[in-house]
Amino acid sequence: MDIENSKLLEIVKSWRRSASCYHGMLNAIEEVSIDMWKPYQSLVEELMPNAEVIADRVTKQVNEELDNCRKQI
Repeated sequence: MDIENSKLLEIVKSWRRSASCYHGMLNAIEEVSIDMWKPYQSLVEELMPNAEVIADRVTKQVNEELDNCRKQI
């Protein structure tokens, strides 16, 4: 997704490394939002070497809520 222009760029049909047809396009990606499941992280590091990994917003919100609860306790 091109967030700045609100444009869908591609839907990757597989997270498997065999999706090599995307390699050229993936080099241009600057940021990736993924959940932090280790296989996703490894795949992004391999296929998108120029991308900064940004944790999924849901994960961030959960961590913030847990931190707030911890502070209250």
